[in-house]
Formats: sequence, structure tokens, C-alpha cells
Amino acid sequence: MNTFPLVLSSPSGGGKSTIKDEILKSDKRFGFSITATTRPKRDYEVDGRDYYFVSEKEFDRMIKNDEFIEWAEVHRYRYGTPKSSLLKIIEENKIPIMTIDVVGALNIKKIFPKAVLIFLLPPNPQIMIERLKKRGESDEEIKIRINTALKEMEYSYRFDYLVVNDVIKDCVNEIINIVNAEFKKVYRNENFIKDFKYTLNQMFKTEG
Repeated sequence: MNTFPLVLSSPSGGGKSTIKDEILKSDKRFGFSITATTRPKRDYEVDGRDYYFVSEKEFDRMIKNDEFIEWAEVHRYRYGTPKSSLLKIIEENKIPIMTIDVVGALNIKKIFPKAVLIFLLPPNPQIMIERLKKRGESDEEIKIRINTALKEMEYSYRFDYLVVNDVIKDCVNEIINIVNAEFKKVYRNENFIKDFKYTLNQMFKTEG
């Protein structure tokens, strides 16, 4: 399989983590590239499954040792993509699925030009705010995340696809369909075409 990173980005409340979990359950071709963060762990999160939760000192050490493919500061905390997490999935010939911020997504695209970037949005702003409230975000935190969301949406025009996350099952199917279509693109199948041409040419020479 000619694999490539699949990056899901969205404003807070866009549902990228939920969609990622459902994709991993429904399609064994994917593997989750876990992000390291200095953000405090939420009650429902598990270290090493949802994120690698690290201290500021540990994050600094990882930067110094060049352990990140990319990293950025978002909502006053730092997030980074460890090289080891991503490369392990690629070596297993799986599709790395990544849930990172928009700046990180664009950095991944620079390093992996064939990566597919998907920007997720809820059906409307009210649903996004309701999702933040259900997570227990304070009014001040919601205000910060909304301000960040407005900035993030300016980057959305540089993504490959927009998917509206309304019904989870439909959203997951839409993303999997995008991935399936990407595998059919000619530029991802150059080696197959070259091998086909070479074999055909050799058969013609032999028979001629």
C-alpha cells in the first residue's frame, strides 16, 4: 500500500478526536500517530492512547533532541508530533491518522507533500459551542477557543478537503471515501504504471 499521512484538523468542538476513534475502529488500514502535549489530561483521556502528556521540561528536552516532526503552541499549551510515532505506523504500511492543529497540519504537508489534509467543522456555530460546554469548558476558555477558531478557519482554504461533522457515521464514511479516492490518483500509482509499461514493452520485444 502506497501509504500517506491523513491529517484531521478542526477548531475545538469540531469533533476530530471522536471521528479519529471511529475511523480506527472501522478500518484496520489506519494507525493513530499520537501527539505529545503539555496540556493537562482530561478525566476521560488516557496517557499513551489519546496523547503523550508531558511536562514543559520534558517537552523542551524533546525539542532539543529533535524528536518532533513539528510542534506548535495552541491555547497556551504546546503540541508536537513525535517522529517515532509517525514513522512506526508508516513502517507497518498503515495510514497514519493525525489530529493536530492547522499550523501543524500545514507543516506536515511541507514534509510529506502527498499527505491529505481534512478540515472538520460542525454543521453550525451553535453546535460547536454546545460541544465545548459539554466538555466542561468555562466561559473564559470557550471565548479563547472561539477566537482561535476564527483564526484557524483562515487556514482552512489551504486544506485539501472540508468535511462537515454532523452525523458521526456519515462523517467517517465520507473521510474513508476520500482516502479510497486518493489511492486511485494517478500520481500515487506512478510505480504501477511504470511497471506495467515496462512489462508490456518486454512482452512486445519478446513476441516480436
